[in-house]
Amino acid sequence: MVSVGYMIDKPAPPSALKVFIDQKVIPQAIDAAGAVESAAYELGKQVKARPVASIAIAALVGVLVGKAVFRALPTKE
Repeated sequence: MVSVGYMIDKPAPPSALKVFIDQKVIPQAIDAAGAVESAAYELGKQVKARPVASIAIAALVGVLVGKAVFRALPTKE
């Protein structure tokens, strides 16, 4: 039951920033964390099934990322 004191001294509503964070940012972060967890679980299952193929794919991705990083570095002329 709501008391008379609460009705008189009603607290201010939350700020627009808090509402935005609570309604937009936090649900998106939770969804992203769930997607990462699901992807990690699936990756773990695939690594157990085909460890050699997984290592080869990881090495290839590492080489490609390394090449992209070294190309992006500024060169001294």
